[in-house]
Amino acid sequence: MKKNIPIFPLSSITFPGGYMPLRIFETRYIDMVKDCVKNNTGFGISLSKPNNIDYYDVGTYCKISDWEQMDDGLLGITIRGKYRYRITNSGAQSDGLIRADIEHMDEPSFVDVPKELMPYSDFLKNILEQYPKFYHDEAPKYFTESGWVGSRLAEILPMPLDEKQVILEIEDYLVRLYRIKDYIDSKKVSN
Repeated sequence: MKKNIPIFPLSSITFPGGYMPLRIFETRYIDMVKDCVKNNTGFGISLSKPNNIDYYDVGTYCKISDWEQMDDGLLGITIRGKYRYRITNSGAQSDGLIRADIEHMDEPSFVDVPKELMPYSDFLKNILEQYPKFYHDEAPKYFTESGWVGSRLAEILPMPLDEKQVILEIEDYLVRLYRIKDYIDSKKVSN
């Protein structure tokens, strides 16, 4: 199914099922948020490329789950990732807001976390217990599902952004989780 949506290029990434707080201050994005709230629609988060001019074609369609006026006068919103998309065509409006035609990307089938990877699920559980700000407090948690565990670890870990983008684009939850395992293991060895 093709759809035309606004794109918000960022230097951070979210996955389907993830939550992300954002502070909105540019007029084009304030207008975008107003339009999304008014029409109950969402927008795309695409990772900015290192040159900060371009962005990746695969991103996450998000909807606003909460908003507030911040103490500094800026608009604060919390978004939730809904599904991955691939941009097929894009262009900028006169105000600089990017709009794109996207194709919805199906998520892989859910797979339980294999026994040998349960320590990484436990690692995530410990992080979220110690630092609940990393994931929405009231949201359900699925510590036995490889897709959920891998997505949350990829969002939280201080991995290079291009590595997070690779993980977002991988079509198999177990492959994603094993890649994250390799990243975590390489950091344990180097420390």
